Amino acid sequence: MLPFSYTLIVVLLGTVILGGIAGMIGTLVVFRSQALIGDALSHATLPGVVIAFMLMQARQLEVLLVGAFISAVIAMFLLDVIKHHTTIKFDASMALILSAFFGFGQVLLSHIHKDGSAAQAGLSRFIFGQAATLLRSDVYLLAGVALLLFVLLMLFFKELKLFIFDEPFFVSLGFSRRIMNALITFMVVMIITIGIRMVGVILMSALLIAPAVAARQFSNRFGINVFLAWLIGGIGGAVGTYMSAARANMPTGPVIVLVLGVIVLFSVLFSFNDGLIKHAFLNWRYRIQIQKYRALIHFYENPDKAPMAEDDYAYFINHDYLRHTNGDLNLTKKGLKKVRLIKGVVDNEY
Repeated sequence: MLPFSYTLIVVLLGTVILGGIAGMIGTLVVFRSQALIGDALSHATLPGVVIAFMLMQARQLEVLLVGAFISAVIAMFLLDVIKHHTTIKFDASMALILSAFFGFGQVLLSHIHKDGSAAQAGLSRFIFGQAATLLRSDVYLLAGVALLLFVLLMLFFKELKLFIFDEPFFVSLGFSRRIMNALITFMVVMIITIGIRMVGVILMSALLIAPAVAARQFSNRFGINVFLAWLIGGIGGAVGTYMSAARANMPTGPVIVLVLGVIVLFSVLFSFNDGLIKHAFLNWRYRIQIQKYRALIHFYENPDKAPMAEDDYAYFINHDYLRHTNGDLNLTKKGLKKVRLIKGVVDNEY
């Protein structure tokens, strides 16, 4: 068993905090069907990081994160302009912003690498992140941002829920769509900005989306989804960090994302709410039910043209699904309930 050193504890705290708050904020994005927005904004932070370094000639985390924040805000502004003032669809505009900003960042990185300045060493690690180098001061900064985002989420929880699920009614009550959009954008940009230091601009979107997607498999209630996403994100951060520390040659950020990917796969397969295994079992059971009660269903649909063997009559009569009434054969309440149950489930499934 790997001993918990001071460095490991610091990194664990950072990744657990980041995973938990990223999962909570990611729930807002997933329920708004804007999962790709995290990918676009995380890639858009790269030129901001490089430009901040070029202007300040310093590699302090706070300076670089301010640059990343400004760059992400500019990207979001451009997305909004493209969405409302052009005929380009939103998914296409996100792809354009993602590739353009990331390409620009790579060009700037190549430019400063030619200078050979020692201060720029390690700047490219923002692409894939390097959680293993977290300092206690970085964890304090992350905890402060996470606390701010948590407070905002709790303060505006009811308004956010109403805005996400019934925007026309939200606006009819006199609330501002623009302010709520700005609030969600601010929270997403903040969590992406603070997270790229650990998992990088490429993988940050996975940390934002994966916990929310996994949580979505277990509940249809928004509040429960937020809690589960927080729990899954924190667990993914902890397990991924410990696994990467156990194998010193494994990068922390990608391992965390891999762990979250496994959790998502598990939830998709085994969720008791909407899992693939559950659906497969129910479909098998429905087929058995249809096969077993096919004659009864046929009698329900065509009572005057239902050729049934004598054994079929006896079985369904003995089990109180059919009953002779005044010389005629009719469905009982139990039989009617059984047929409607089978047909209703099948109709809902297909």
